[in-house]
Amino acid sequence: MIEIFSEKDIKDLLVLSKLEKWDYSEADLHTIFSSGDVFGHRNEKGNIVSSLAVVLYKNQSAFIGMVIVRRDYRKQGLAWQLMKHCLQTLCPEVNAYLIATKEGEHLYKKAGFKTVDYVSKYISSEYIPRAFKASGFYTRSLARRDFKEVVNLDEEAFGDNRKLFLKSRIQQAEKAVVLQEKAVVLQNEQNKMTGYGLAVRTPSNIVIGPVVAPNAEAAMLIIDELAKNYKEKLRIDLSSHEETLKKLVENHGFQLQNEPPVMAYGVNPLPARQGNLFAIAAQAFG
Repeated sequence: MIEIFSEKDIKDLLVLSKLEKWDYSEADLHTIFSSGDVFGHRNEKGNIVSSLAVVLYKNQSAFIGMVIVRRDYRKQGLAWQLMKHCLQTLCPEVNAYLIATKEGEHLYKKAGFKTVDYVSKYISSEYIPRAFKASGFYTRSLARRDFKEVVNLDEEAFGDNRKLFLKSRIQQAEKAVVLQEKAVVLQNEQNKMTGYGLAVRTPSNIVIGPVVAPNAEAAMLIIDELAKNYKEKLRIDLSSHEETLKKLVENHGFQLQNEPPVMAYGVNPLPARQGNLFAIAAQAFG
């Protein structure tokens, strides 16, 4: 029987995530619950053995993630049940997207998803700071007064309004500032905000994203500002077609790991975007 979980279940969901070597933190799950739902199965002992999260944004686009089934409960159709349940609960006008693992791609194709794009997953075990400038731009720390403008910039770049998600995700970054996690905004010399970026700690690494900027060089300026003081492993998921930025991050020590597909349910295209979203927030959020 499929159960809808609540924030009271975060501890048990983290047990499942850790058991199956997924990289979710408690703060990640609070962010998911702030703008989405999580459901799954329990066994006879009450332990959570499967999960699926769906994050719904304001203008009717949804991102599906956290599709996890405990190893000893696989091949019983649990993931298929969760996916069917998720798609049945979404309104017909909602565009559903996900970023597929190799293990899950067959399931998603069976459910009606089609590949529409790819993301490039990069990891840096040792970031190489280099003197880097983007002409006409500088960075400063994100302030509370910036939130409305960040939401607008993000909507133009992402193609949907993610206000609830961003409020929670920025709180993640701000809460972790004491742990050297940062949020920066990009401004031009006329003090017009033209981009932003976040760095968020997870159990395995520091995730950089989203990164919104007017061009690849400005995006690299944000990435460098976020990354340069970290000694831990860094991760960034770039839009697959951003060849200039790929070369820039590789010059700073990032290495390409894989390029998983972005899949869409039905024939819905990706939300209309302006080409300013250089790095996604995380694979569960788009």
